[in-house]
Amino acid sequence: MGKAAKQTLDDVSLSEQSGIKTAEKREDTRSRIAIYFILGYFVIIIFLLVATAITKISTDVAKDYLLAIGSPLGFIVGFYFKSKD
Repeated sequence: MGKAAKQTLDDVSLSEQSGIKTAEKREDTRSRIAIYFILGYFVIIIFLLVATAITKISTDVAKDYLLAIGSPLGFIVGFYFKSKD
């Protein structure tokens, strides 16, 4: 079987180019949201560790906060990094 020729952006119509650029922009936005959420989660972990060490916050309260935030984090990471067929 022969190899299919690779198309470049110059070989497709303007409407197809617009669709490709929109899909790329959407994927870039999704990746940024996922990265920001993960970085925010790590900042919250560090904050809770410092707050637990300095103040009288119990580790159970800190654990409850992490669990409340961890569920959406798992969904976001699972959705973004799911395998593609």
